[in-house]
Amino acid sequence: MSGVAEIERQHHELVGMLNKLNDAAKHDKPLEMVEHLIDEVIAYTSFHFAAEEHIMEQSGYAEIEAHKEKHRQLLHDALKFKEKLRYIGEHEFVDWFNHWPFAKIHAHIVYADRQVEDHIAQHGLNN
Repeated sequence: MSGVAEIERQHHELVGMLNKLNDAAKHDKPLEMVEHLIDEVIAYTSFHFAAEEHIMEQSGYAEIEAHKEKHRQLLHDALKFKEKLRYIGEHEFVDWFNHWPFAKIHAHIVYADRQVEDHIAQHGLNN
């Protein structure tokens, strides 16, 4: 699988996990289940960012450090999901999640990651 195809596959997986988390909170699933889904999202996000950064290194992506900083910020935000859930409750969490974190993650995938994918498509990977 090419670097771009792998990044895209992981993006689809991550968005699916985020949708599952959103649905669980929206449909009043037990708090423990929602928190477990948050843990899964954080673990997969960490895995995805490491894989994506490795692919960026292989491709010689010039903006890698700026992109890594975006990853650090998104992960930092994700680590606060459980705290936010406990503080504001599940119903408010759904509204907050859809308007802030999900929008930030979607924008990152659509804009920042698209630049990486375009770079890889043009320059390939150095093994």
